[in-house]
Amino acid sequence: MRILLLLLFLVLITYTNSLNNAFLSDDLAEIVNNPNIGNLMLTITAHPFGFLRPALYSIIFNSAGLNQVLFRLSNIFFHIGSVFLIYAIFNSLYSKRLALIVAAIFAVHPAISEAVVWISGGGYPQYTFFFLISFLLYILAAKRKLFYLLSSIFYLLSFMSHPQMPLALFLIFPLYEFSFGSFQKNWKKSIPFFLITIAFILLTVSALPERETTLQSVHYQEKGIDNPFVLIPTAFSSYLELIFFPKNLTLYHSELNFGPVNFAVRALITVIFFAAIGLSFKKNKFVFFWLSFFVIALAPTLTPLRLNWIVAERYIYLPSIGIIASVAYFLDFFAKKKKYHYIVLTVLFLIIIILSARTIIRNVDWKNEDSLWIATGKTSPSSPNTHNNLGDVYGRNGDKQAALREFQTAINIKPNYADAYHNLANTYMELKQPDKALENYQKALEFNPNLWQSYQNIAAIYYANKKYDQALENVQKAIAINPKNINLRNNLGIVYLSMGEKAKAKEIFNLILSSDPQNQLARAGLTEASK
Repeated sequence: MRILLLLLFLVLITYTNSLNNAFLSDDLAEIVNNPNIGNLMLTITAHPFGFLRPALYSIIFNSAGLNQVLFRLSNIFFHIGSVFLIYAIFNSLYSKRLALIVAAIFAVHPAISEAVVWISGGGYPQYTFFFLISFLLYILAAKRKLFYLLSSIFYLLSFMSHPQMPLALFLIFPLYEFSFGSFQKNWKKSIPFFLITIAFILLTVSALPERETTLQSVHYQEKGIDNPFVLIPTAFSSYLELIFFPKNLTLYHSELNFGPVNFAVRALITVIFFAAIGLSFKKNKFVFFWLSFFVIALAPTLTPLRLNWIVAERYIYLPSIGIIASVAYFLDFFAKKKKYHYIVLTVLFLIIIILSARTIIRNVDWKNEDSLWIATGKTSPSSPNTHNNLGDVYGRNGDKQAALREFQTAINIKPNYADAYHNLANTYMELKQPDKALENYQKALEFNPNLWQSYQNIAAIYYANKKYDQALENVQKAIAINPKNINLRNNLGIVYLSMGEKAKAKEIFNLILSSDPQNQLARAGLTEASK
């Protein structure tokens, strides 16, 4: 119990300063601006094969509204649970001392903090929590057969928390038997996990077109296939760097274009890593298992099909256990020797202090939108997303010229970046330059014809210039993309009023009021149309 209290203390002391951080980035779309967040049944039916995360959002919202503390506490809860489970697993497989070393380092490591402190990253601690329960129950199932059934259920819950990341985890069970049990005797026990995975692979394949469309339309990911001989060394070396030297933490790892010498070093590191797996296969099954665990858990993100970021810190939440375990094994090995015992304890103490301090400092970067994007701008200057968001930061703080420079930089990096064109146009509107704004709204629509906000703002420019026909055309295009938007329909009614077509305007305002009787703008428009 004292060990668990110590681990709990480490997590709380490391993450308490993040509790009141604002909703950030994807949190805004998934939670703050999600009109259906309070509808639990609609949430479940909309995500039938991965509903646990959005359902949790819905439950928290219905209990406490948009309380960022409770949303973030849910992440910390799953992180604490994962830390406890790591301790239990390693205590079962090896020793209390090794279990404590692994769990303590994992509890405070800054490379995985993104998944804990960012509310939208919480799916990673959540699927990890359920998988670790599944794995622990599988280990204990040798003594109680009921645990085997429960292990399968929690494995399914892992997928229900994140339908993609657990796709390779079924391999962990036969790997465990091969390393610590009897593969020939127990390989059949892996069949239920394999069947569950196959089902979700089929679901994932069916969702690939939608995923690809989202990446291209929202994140402006370019089509293509990455060379795995470049992708894998880049990803592996970057993740190892994050784990062993977590200095440059960032939301967008965009600085991945290495020169020939740098890349050669990273390729060599990757070769040495896989050679270590091969060597440990004969020499040390514990190290072999956990180094292989890192590869298997990370595998779903290493697709050359550009369906993921090449490197993202949240991706290594679960995989990092494999590297931490391997390092902890050697720390524990020397800790057993009397002459090194206190040296190892001192080193471990310093590691925990340094990692905790780095995580606490990193939590401050996630305080609000401004602090996040300013911090990201320092570490990811090649990311167009970063410059686009920095433009928003400067614009909101009144520095319009700096905002223009950031949006233009984003466009220079990614010439088809529709959102940056749209935001550039918004800034020109604020600077009373509607001609430049119109030009950039049209450019935004050239690259993203579904950007209804640009149509809406173009309509506003034409309306201000009394070009009602063109205003009508653009507001109708915006409605065609976003038909449920009441404000757009109000704007349509106002345009018809200005064109003298009161009957059409009256029809539109009546339709709005039939579904939203308290809509004051529609009521005022109806009064005007009835004169």
